[in-house]
Amino acid sequence: MSNLEYRKAVEKFGFCFVEGVLNKKEVELLRNEIGRIIQQNNTKHYAIRRLLEIIPAVRTLTSSPKIRTLVEPILGHVAFPVRGIFFDKNPKANWGVSWHQDLTIAVSRPIKTPGFAPWSRKDGIDHVQPPIALLESMVTLRIYLDNAGEENGSLRLIPTSHSYGRLSGKAIEKWKPLAVNCFGSVGGVLVMKPLILHSSQPARKPHHRRVLHLEFAAQTLPNGLEWYGT
Repeated sequence: MSNLEYRKAVEKFGFCFVEGVLNKKEVELLRNEIGRIIQQNNTKHYAIRRLLEIIPAVRTLTSSPKIRTLVEPILGHVAFPVRGIFFDKNPKANWGVSWHQDLTIAVSRPIKTPGFAPWSRKDGIDHVQPPIALLESMVTLRIYLDNAGEENGSLRLIPTSHSYGRLSGKAIEKWKPLAVNCFGSVGGVLVMKPLILHSSQPARKPHHRRVLHLEFAAQTLPNGLEWYGT
């Protein structure tokens, strides 16, 4: 797939899964680094929100050619990482996520700004819902550190739903019949727009389903607001 075809697929459908982006050695390095941090800091074994801050290997990954090749056709050469989250759906933490859009961004500190509301705080980090236009100009990469299939609660997506702004609960119900599963193998990357509707069910046969969730933007924030961790 050419860069143009890839960009058009993401723009049209709201997502594109790319197989084999990372090799086994690169995946194992990330698994080990994350496992080491979890063990050293007694961090939650199923989620880390400060991923870019506390795991240098992930920060390095965001500037690697393999990742930039996926980001730059959509956002351009000025794109930069703005948030990183680690998820691991496993036998001790097997959850489901209802249909939703990713509507918040993480910032360094709250500053009252027109169009930015409501505010919230998660794990000591300030979050806010920005204008829809800002979310439309971002892209998310979900890097699979394990195979994701039907039995271990893989992500479900609704193609093209990202093109209709912030959707109400009633509107989301109408979209559900169009959902597709996003199965993928270890080392693959799901490229998706934040506004695409997505969900996941608890795993039927839970084992590790580790994912790196990396968000990228290409513009600064107004009124003195700053992206968290940049």
